[in-house]
Amino acid sequence: MLRQRLITGSILIGSFLGLVWLDDQCTIRDGGGVVFAALFAILIPLAAAEAARLGRDCGIRTPTGLTVIVALTMFLAGVTSLLVSDPTLAAGLAMLGPAAGFAIASIGLAATRRIEGAFMGAATIAGIAIWTGLLPVFWLSAFRDHGAWLVAGLVLVVKSGDIGAYFTGMAVGRHKLIPWLSPKKTIEGGIGALLFGGLAGAGLAALTAGQPENMSLSMTAGVVGGVSLAFVGGLGDLLESLLKRAAGAKDSGSIVPGMGGILDVLDSPLVAGPVAWLILRLGTGG
Repeated sequence: MLRQRLITGSILIGSFLGLVWLDDQCTIRDGGGVVFAALFAILIPLAAAEAARLGRDCGIRTPTGLTVIVALTMFLAGVTSLLVSDPTLAAGLAMLGPAAGFAIASIGLAATRRIEGAFMGAATIAGIAIWTGLLPVFWLSAFRDHGAWLVAGLVLVVKSGDIGAYFTGMAVGRHKLIPWLSPKKTIEGGIGALLFGGLAGAGLAALTAGQPENMSLSMTAGVVGGVSLAFVGGLGDLLESLLKRAAGAKDSGSIVPGMGGILDVLDSPLVAGPVAWLILRLGTGG
């Protein structure tokens, strides 16, 4: 399992860096994000479908097609808001996404003329869509304003927290963190995640020193941001664990060898997106 994880992880990191280079050659207005907008358009339906299946395994009405449509609706609303120069209009468009998504989910389930579980299903679909369709827009906003390489560094900081938790937990983990939710996670692993995140954030800040203001992260923001991203990324992992345990599933899918499904790979970066965006807004000159 570890060998397969290392192989798959290396391939994913290499592919990610290749996409970052490609994205750096493209622009959304004066920044980046074109390649990753297209990538998200592919990954969001896959992630939403996995979450919908887990929802059904929990006994909730979450049809795959409807869930994917709602997730893409929120994503489209968010992307559209990035293309609007008027900040008030942009904020309104972004907020329309969840409202429209919940309305579509409600109407879609009501159209089946089954009242039982319709509201709960619509709420769950909307939650899945926010998770898989709206949160990626924070990363796209960061790409646009701060460039591909700095944002890619923050993604790797998030995953450094995951790596730190995994290897620290394997090496010295003794005390269970939340055994009823995620039996393999340990307190020592959690501490390792924060340490790895802080160190990775400091390294990123050092590497970006001397770059244009909007692409240069201060050391304070690097360290504090790295710890914060590792912490929030861990919460994202636990959020997915909550859904998987309720559904009685080990993984969200099997599309990624050694790691499970798309959600198993994206759980921490998705939830960390708003925090990464905030770190860049406060920790750079941009």
